[in-house]
Amino acid sequence: MNFFKKPLLSLAIGILAIPATGLAQYKFEVDPLLTYFGDGQRYELGFNYVMPFGQFAGVTPVYNSGHTFLGDTTTKRNITAAQGIGGDIGLSLPFKATGHISCWAVSFHLMGNMYSWTYLNSTQAPDGTVNTPTTSLDATTISIGLPIGIDWMAGNHAIKTKRLPFGTSMGVGLIPQFDMTSTSASSVDSKYSFGCTPYAKIELSIFAGLDIKLRAMYTLGDITLIDVNKAIPNTTNTYPGVTDGPFKVVSTSNLILSLIIMPFSGGWHETAWYNTYDTYNKHDRLN
Repeated sequence: MNFFKKPLLSLAIGILAIPATGLAQYKFEVDPLLTYFGDGQRYELGFNYVMPFGQFAGVTPVYNSGHTFLGDTTTKRNITAAQGIGGDIGLSLPFKATGHISCWAVSFHLMGNMYSWTYLNSTQAPDGTVNTPTTSLDATTISIGLPIGIDWMAGNHAIKTKRLPFGTSMGVGLIPQFDMTSTSASSVDSKYSFGCTPYAKIELSIFAGLDIKLRAMYTLGDITLIDVNKAIPNTTNTYPGVTDGPFKVVSTSNLILSLIIMPFSGGWHETAWYNTYDTYNKHDRLN
């Protein structure tokens, strides 16, 4: 029996390998990397919905239930910015085929976002409860970043085809960024920050006349947005809790949800699932 099992096993492996070898010869044909910069059909325009998370650290006044000032304390607390908006322009440059409809690509984007932090002058009760004051000290951050990373792409947007209704991509990379943060207190100067944080993203691509993408990107890393390192003269006590001493606001992470359109994807050549010829690869013909 062993004599027959081994030949049968070898035959089974050989049969199973036939589709794999067939797929291997049908690979997306990759052009020289830099040529894709001139390919308008790969460019993307997007709208961003931004959810930033951060941390406040500094001097906070303590008041009892009768609004009597009891003194100052140093505290750290997590804060969430009011959801922001932004825009995005970018493209992906394939550099290595991984299959008939998939490839590795270098991803470049120019991203601009704006969002606000509110109630930075929150006070504290003796039991540690955070209370919001009547007048809010706000801060607005304008962030300009250049996400650069490596994506694995599959489906319609990977090979520019209309005959595939869907596509996906996953990627990781870094975002060098410049942030400008200004507050509603004239006594607090605007802060300019530079940083570089890692990100991970996932995309779903749908072709409906034009290619439309839904993207979720998560960034992680600390960037100091505000650093008031000395006490501010307490004139008229307009911003209680901020005028009591130094404080710092640090961005710790961001969740960015994007709606993206590839505006020139209507010019993609392949038009139907029954096509037998790959217009993107002159050497291959589907069976």
